[in-house]
Amino acid sequence: MSDITQDELPEALVHRPGQTPARRTLFGYVTPDHPRMDRLQNAISGVCAVLASAAIVIIVVLTTVEVISRTGFGAPLGWNVGFVEQYLMMAIAFFGTVTAYRTGAHVAVVTIFERLPVPARKLLLVLTYLIILLGLVLLVYSGARATEFAFTTGQQPQPGQADLPWPAWWWKAIIPAAASLGIVVVLIDLLKELMSPLRTVSTDYDPEHVAEEF
Repeated sequence: MSDITQDELPEALVHRPGQTPARRTLFGYVTPDHPRMDRLQNAISGVCAVLASAAIVIIVVLTTVEVISRTGFGAPLGWNVGFVEQYLMMAIAFFGTVTAYRTGAHVAVVTIFERLPVPARKLLLVLTYLIILLGLVLLVYSGARATEFAFTTGQQPQPGQADLPWPAWWWKAIIPAAASLGIVVVLIDLLKELMSPLRTVSTDYDPEHVAEEF
């Protein structure tokens, strides 16, 4: 053995289970305490993931067809630009956000959070869910109003334009639809925390990165 002192021992980041015992799945987590709620959240996450993934695949296909059609035959599609911007990108952004939330795919810095006592973690999680819910409710409200206005006024592309002649409320409904699904997922997390004891964190699924000495 070398003469390395205790203070000179190297540190390494190791994975430890989070406060809540959970099994990671493709679209979320499954816990022993709330399996039914978990399955509902994962089902919503799965539906949103399929919609967002399908939108990505369609964008790839349309881009390929557009390149071949434009360069090979001199006949661009035209309508694909509006379709991608209004429907596919919206689906990726808003439905994908729901899945990203449920699977813990968002970027997060939890260095301080991991060092707080359990009651403080619980309070921060509850406040976080309330803030997210407020944002989602505002999205549903504003999105629903825009969708209703487009529906009642009959908004759609004018004849002769390159865009598909579909009613505008179709793509505007994507925002409130995705936000409504997000509300269900986040609301379940909030209920889990409120129903659990004060000194228990029910939704800390992600592994912690803890520095340990060799």
